[in-house]
Amino acid sequence: MKRGEDMGWMCVLGAAAAIPSTWATGLHGLALAAAFVGLFAAWTVGLTVVYILAIWVLGLTVDLNKPVPEDHPVYRWIVVTIIGLLCRVGRLHISLRGLDNLPEEPFLLVGNHRSGYDPIATVWAMRRAGVDVAFITKPENMKIPLVPVIHLANFLVIDREDARKAVVTIRAAAELLKNHVVNVGVYPEGTRSKTGQMLPFHDAVFKIAQRGGAPIVVAAISGTEHIWDNLPWRRTDVTIDLCACIGAEEAKTSTTKVLGEKVRAILDQALEGK
Repeated sequence: MKRGEDMGWMCVLGAAAAIPSTWATGLHGLALAAAFVGLFAAWTVGLTVVYILAIWVLGLTVDLNKPVPEDHPVYRWIVVTIIGLLCRVGRLHISLRGLDNLPEEPFLLVGNHRSGYDPIATVWAMRRAGVDVAFITKPENMKIPLVPVIHLANFLVIDREDARKAVVTIRAAAELLKNHVVNVGVYPEGTRSKTGQMLPFHDAVFKIAQRGGAPIVVAAISGTEHIWDNLPWRRTDVTIDLCACIGAEEAKTSTTKVLGEKVRAILDQALEGK
């Protein structure tokens, strides 16, 4: 993702709207400058509110039961701008390591899960590195305002309480990889750990890589568990370490249990002491 691809564009629009508005006041000198600052702030806030309301309305039209099989750059850009705003509001300082472990072909990204900010930080950091990732999330998250719009950017919902529905999601995710639509991210734990210690894995998620003929990139994330404690006064340093890549052939020929054990061992080693 290009640096600056976030809600900063709203400031540009705010300034563009404030200039003619200020000129129309007929003021001069310091009064003119003060008027510009006030109008710039008003336009920027107003346009941001309108944008967020538009995203909310768009989200109401989303059919979560219908996978989006193609890449829609406009929807992805919308999702990324919201994610960028959340990273700024959360005062995240993200370090992304191990880019040399990224394969050329689409991959399944798996990692540990410590905070609701994990996918937000990961999508933002990876996009800045020029790589798009769409995560699989639980149905409860789609009840949060604005969140349903992420489905339009290939994010999927998995219902682990319903095996048949879970299989449908796994197949849809595999198709995204097989058709080179987007890289897919998932947390084998299924939910975030509140202690920092990894929870048991749902090994079935590794079928996504097997069905999609894709390699598995292991991502160790740390620091996100401190975000809410640090806000609003301190920034949070977040580290995302792309610490290993399991080739597509190995992923295909291994059992999901073996893959789960290997990924867990890699994460344990990468997160030791963090």
